[in-house]
Order: sequence, then C-alpha cells, then structure tokens
Amino acid sequence: MKAPVVEIRSLRVRRGGRTVLQVERLEVVEGEVVVVLGPNGAGKSTLLKCALGFTRPNSGELRVLGRTVWPSAAAPLCALRRRIGYVPQVLAAHSETPLTVREVAAIGRTGIAGLFRRLESSDWSIIDDWLERLGLTDLAGRAYAGLSSGEQRKTLIAKAMVQQPEMLLLDEPTANLDLFWREQIVDLLQRLYEETGLTILLVCHELEAVPPCCRRLLVLRDGRLIADGPPEDVLTRQMVEDLYGSRLRLFAADRRYAAVPVGGAAP
Repeated sequence: MKAPVVEIRSLRVRRGGRTVLQVERLEVVEGEVVVVLGPNGAGKSTLLKCALGFTRPNSGELRVLGRTVWPSAAAPLCALRRRIGYVPQVLAAHSETPLTVREVAAIGRTGIAGLFRRLESSDWSIIDDWLERLGLTDLAGRAYAGLSSGEQRKTLIAKAMVQQPEMLLLDEPTANLDLFWREQIVDLLQRLYEETGLTILLVCHELEAVPPCCRRLLVLRDGRLIADGPPEDVLTRQMVEDLYGSRLRLFAADRRYAAVPVGGAAP
C-alpha cells in the first residue's frame, strides 16, 4: 500500500472574516498525479501554500511527507520544503543583479546544499543535467528576465527539479501562456511523470492544462471540495456548467479536456 504524502483533516483557513478554504478530509498518496481545478478564488493556491507552510490554517490537521505542518510547534519548515519542488505562478524577473537561466535553476540546488555553502561540481552536474532534460541548455547563459513567459516557466520547473524532490507542487503552470507554450508545459509535465513517477499536485483553472497522466481530479469552489475522482467521472457537462457557465461545451479526447464556448446555451 502506498504511503500518504498529504493528509488533511478538518482544515479551515479564514481571512478577512470569511472562510477561504475548508477541507474536511483529503489524502494524496505517493506517485499520484492530482490536479486541483476550480475558478479563480476557489482556494486552490491557498491549499498549496498550506501544504508548504506558507499559510497557517485556523484549525484542523495537516501532514505532508510524514511531517506535521499544522498544528505544529514553531520549528522551521525549511527541512520539509527542501523535499518539495515548488513552481509558483511567477518569479520576479527584475532585480538589481539579473540572473541567468542557469543561476535561477541553481537557486533550487542552493536550498539543498545550504545557503552559505558553495555549490560543488556534483551540484552543477545535477543542474546542467536538468537544463538539458528540459531543453534549456542553449538558454543557460541567457538572462532570465529576457526570456519568454514559457521559457521562464520551464526554468522554474528546472529550479524545482534540481532539488531532486519527493513531491512537485505547481501553481497555475500554464497561466497566461499562449497555446504553443501551454502545450509545451503540459507535454513536459507528462514526460516528467513518465520518467520519474514523481508525486505531482497541480493547481489550474483551465481544463486544457490537465495532463493525460492525471488520474485524479479535485474540484474546489468557494473554498470547499465539491468533487474528487477520475477526470472522466468528475468532468461532466453539469460540472463544467456549474463552474464556468452554461455557454460552454465539454470536449474530451485521449485523456485531454477542453471547454469550448458556443453561440447559445449548450445543447
């Protein structure tokens, strides 16, 4: 039996006098690819930030990779975060000291090696290996700030993977990308899973961003978990209408999904 990597019991997060996340029971087990779907403001990013210890719940229990994140003592969560590859929506591209693609990727390895320890040749080998595997070798010396949004997103995935993580968390990895780069990132996530078998928890609001390797879909609405199951069971016409409105038609083929607007009400 596979071990649980995320365990949630009666988790509640309140901000500004309202509940932004309330999940009674949830488990993610080792090797699962789980997509968290829902409209903007549904609580998806809050769920990821709770798992990383960036957001403190008001009540409940949360364990990640066998470690209690909440409720917990004030012990630092740095050791846990080193075991998790995290890909945020954006990384600030402008700073007083512009970084190259290779240097941005190396930030992930610095967290493993230690903030004040010089990276060794073995660390740089891991960094360069992941740049090659993700098709970034030719961009290694380029300034991160000068890349396209899709190239920046791939760099952030490289930054996460050089940690050699036990779990990968991604927050809207295809947000604001054009069709070409969206498909590049979806294909990349598919290949990552096929090559590594890594546990992946991916947040998105677009059906088109769900990779074929996803076998479990969670749907959040108004901070509450309203569906949990295989995509083919969860993604019904009624669910799409409830989430995004009736003027959308659901299409599915080869474990990919899309919601396409139609001129009138969906038949």
